[in-house]
Amino acid sequence: MQRLRALGILLALAILGVVIVSWVHGFAALIGQPIALLSTIVIAAVMVAIFLLVALVPSRRYTGWARTITSVNARWLFFLLIIGWIGAMGLLAAQGLGPQQMGAPALVGLFAGIFLFMGFIWAVIGE
Repeated sequence: MQRLRALGILLALAILGVVIVSWVHGFAALIGQPIALLSTIVIAAVMVAIFLLVALVPSRRYTGWARTITSVNARWLFFLLIIGWIGAMGLLAAQGLGPQQMGAPALVGLFAGIFLFMGFIWAVIGE
C-alpha cells in the first residue's frame, strides 16, 4: 500500500511538471503583449467580482440589483435589453465578416440572448 501511495505521488508530480511546462509558452506569449495581459487581468477581476456578488446574495437576503430584475417592471427592462440584443446581433450580421471573424462574437451573443430571454420569461411568469 505504501508503494502505491509513493507511486501516486510521483505520478501526480510528473503530471504537474508537464502542465507547468505547457503553461510556460502561453504565459510567455501573454507577457509579450502587455495590452492583452492587462485586459486579461481586468476581465478576470470583473468576473471574480461578479461571482462574489452572486455568491453573497443568499446571505444578504435582498439586494438592490436582485430587486430590480425581479420587480413588476423587470419585464420592460428585459424587453429593452432584448431589443438591444437584436440590434447588436443585426449589426454583427451586417458587418459581412467571415466565419472566422464572426464566430466568437456570435457565440457570446447567443449565450447573452439565452440569458436575456430566460430573464424575460422569469420576469413575466414571476408576477
